[in-house]
Order: sequence, then C-alpha cells, then structure tokens
Amino acid sequence: MAETIPIDRIATDGTQTRAELNDTVIDEYAEAYGQGIELPPIEVYFDQETYWLADGFHRVRAVQQIGRDAIIATVHPGNQRDAILHAVSANETHGLRRNTADRRQAVLLLLNDPEWRLWSSHKIAEKCSVSHTFVNKIRREMKLKCCSDEAKEPLRAA
Repeated sequence: MAETIPIDRIATDGTQTRAELNDTVIDEYAEAYGQGIELPPIEVYFDQETYWLADGFHRVRAVQQIGRDAIIATVHPGNQRDAILHAVSANETHGLRRNTADRRQAVLLLLNDPEWRLWSSHKIAEKCSVSHTFVNKIRREMKLKCCSDEAKEPLRAA
C-alpha cells in the first residue's frame, strides 16, 4: 500500500546499487513532478525506525531538487539488508534500465558481503537479475585482484 513519507526519513546508506545516478533523468523527473505529474511510488523497507530506500533514487533526488519534503512510497516491512536485496535487481524492467556497470555494482555489493558472498553464483545471479557466468567472471576478477594485492605485501618473518 502506498503512503506519503517525509524525504528526511529515507535512508540510502549502502542501498544504492547503481554505479552512478543520471543527472538528466533526475532533471526530467523533477520537471514532471513540478508539472504535477506523479511518478510511480518509490519502494522502501521500514524497520519501525528507518525507511530504507530500495528503488527510486532518481525520483527521491528529483523531489529534493524541486524542494518537496515528501514522496509517495510503497512501504514493505524489513530492514537495510532487505532493501539491498530488492535494490540489486531494481530497474531491470522499468525506469532507467541498468547498464553493465550498474549490474556489476549490484553483484559486487553481494560479493563483498560476508554472508552473501557464500551464496552460489546462481543464487547471486538470480537476486541481481544477471547470468551466473557474469557473477563467476566477477568472482574470478576479485580473486585475481586479491591474489595480486597479497603478492604486493612484503613477506613477514614468523
């Protein structure tokens, strides 16, 4: 169910999965809001204290840009981690579609988490709406980077 929530109650810490926001899209959304056009509700997860933004980062920025202090949101029960799991596949089929950098950022978010990195590549791929081969490629790159970083470390005597 959609409800109006104050912008200053929305947290985005760690839930943004895009490589970067698109200023042109923010401007277009701000213009639409300024003309009285209501875009689809944003998606947030509420843990009885904080509204964690999962989908709608461009829309939130747009309403901030025009000075509005509230936005319509679909509120789900949950916490920051629930919002992240929602966010890693957001915009695959609506809004500004994700590009390769956005998909990569979503996969990296899960692979850099102590719990989620233990998931299979298939499960991560399913959550991020990407292929398991894409996840495997990023896992290999991370392993190569890790190994090359360790090789740069000086050997220490025991």
